[in-house]
Amino acid sequence: MKFPEKYRGDISSNLSRGLESIAKAGIFLCAIVVIAYCVWALERGFEITDEAYYLLLAMHADSVQFYISAQQWISTWLWQITGSLHLFRAAGMAVLLASSGLLAVAAFSACIHIGVVTDRFQSKAVVVAGSIVGAMLYASTINLSPSYNLLASAGAYAAAGLVLLGVHRSSIIQKHLLFAMAGCAIGLEALCKASAGASTLMLLIIWLCIFERSYFHKIGGTVSMAVGVVAFTGIALLSNTTVSDATQAVEQGMLLFRAVQVESIDVRLIRYAIQFGEYVAETLIAFYIPLFAFSAYAMTRRTVIAIAGLAVLSFTLLSGQHLLGGWSVKGTIAAPIAIFAMLIMALLVSIPVWRKNRRSIALFGGLFFLPYSVAMGTGNTLFTQVIVSLAPWATLVTLLVVAHHPKGLSKIPASVIGFCFIATVSSQIVTSSLQPYNMTTPLTKQDQLFSIGNLGVVKVDAETHKFLADMKAATKECNILPGAPFLGLYNIPGVALALQSVPVMTPWLNNVAQAAFVLERAHHDELHSVVVAVNMGAAEKLPPLPHQLGGFPFGYHYCGTATYPFGGQKIKIWQSLGKR
Repeated sequence: MKFPEKYRGDISSNLSRGLESIAKAGIFLCAIVVIAYCVWALERGFEITDEAYYLLLAMHADSVQFYISAQQWISTWLWQITGSLHLFRAAGMAVLLASSGLLAVAAFSACIHIGVVTDRFQSKAVVVAGSIVGAMLYASTINLSPSYNLLASAGAYAAAGLVLLGVHRSSIIQKHLLFAMAGCAIGLEALCKASAGASTLMLLIIWLCIFERSYFHKIGGTVSMAVGVVAFTGIALLSNTTVSDATQAVEQGMLLFRAVQVESIDVRLIRYAIQFGEYVAETLIAFYIPLFAFSAYAMTRRTVIAIAGLAVLSFTLLSGQHLLGGWSVKGTIAAPIAIFAMLIMALLVSIPVWRKNRRSIALFGGLFFLPYSVAMGTGNTLFTQVIVSLAPWATLVTLLVVAHHPKGLSKIPASVIGFCFIATVSSQIVTSSLQPYNMTTPLTKQDQLFSIGNLGVVKVDAETHKFLADMKAATKECNILPGAPFLGLYNIPGVALALQSVPVMTPWLNNVAQAAFVLERAHHDELHSVVVAVNMGAAEKLPPLPHQLGGFPFGYHYCGTATYPFGGQKIKIWQSLGKR
């Protein structure tokens, strides 16, 4: 039976509205599931490398004398408010939720002014839900303890949101107050990652130049942001240290950093470009059929082509490992190429929406590049760093889901791709619990309670429980008092947490060069009573030691051994006999 043109149009319109409603409801559901999962995970797991490093910086900010990131100036405030591992992680989660929500609301508001969306609460809530899911992808890497990456991401989200709110204010006072607040957020980002703060500032200045019509507001907005940057960094600095001490700490931190990191800026930028090219090529290979289909749809606007592309996309996501998160695949975060592929697909099928005018291109282009500005300066592979700052991409995709589409342009592709994007990110977050970072068992099996010094009660697996119990026994054997100076060789700062010790000058000791650097500058009194933890590895052999520890362990009292489950790392504890 052949339906009249009118009825065929009604059927298509009803189908489009139905799929759009399902996509929006699905995005809401994903946000609820992700938030519930992250809350559930807050009290689970004890990891002795990266997260332990963040905790020690926050807990003992005054003792840190070498750094190139001043994250501890911010995280120490959060630790003073929270005072336990569970609440500290909750604070990190709250920071991400608030900043990503601000970015989403501001981006939606900008789209209203541009004419891309209608001012509806439901549509705004969808964009907020999507942005939150994108921000929470951070939890698929390491738990949510505030760190330089987490705080830099939150600072970038907040700064971008405040600028977008400011450019559409008619009141000069409100406008420049928002710009100054954006500068404070950039200051927070810069303290955590200086290169990221500079990159985000440049991106937001471009937004100012495009969104603001008046040269007065363009220049004035830039000045207001600069004032905010200086004001926030100054307050943070003077609340924690002095200018001279901070200068010396950064100079020494750079020397420590250069002792193990020899990659120059130009070489790093070239590496970024090569890695990005390799990543694009990998994406094209894995998703070439749906990408080709949506490219053809963008040129022909034949709905049947888009439907074919959606079918292949769904099959590819389900048949591959693209829905899995965590560190179980190739020792890194699984399936990031699916996220990038769907972002490109969403942009392809919605070209008339985001190419509406110069401002819409600037808005969506800025959201695309914002995660890269946060990643700038990383020593990791570029996209590994990008995915911990994914709220802008999720905001971009969900804006395309709720946006007006020109007459004759179906909303089905954008709605389905947007839902697939958010659902994939959500799945990667939740399934990351199957293989958490530097842990051997899923979070679901980490249900044994253990009180870890100042961290409070944490849920861990049976092997980690034994590790912590052995650490407690070593503490009793040598009568190690809380606050004892600590030297961890190598990359085991979490041992200091288990012993309630304080790292000498810095928790960051990953190799011989770093340990030698610290020992050359350490105070004699600290070394006279120092607790030394050595990662013997599975073979129980002493690793290479700095020359200052020649003859070790002569002159030290053996306290005990504990095996950290990840990698079967046997960690032995000694205390200097100088204390006795």
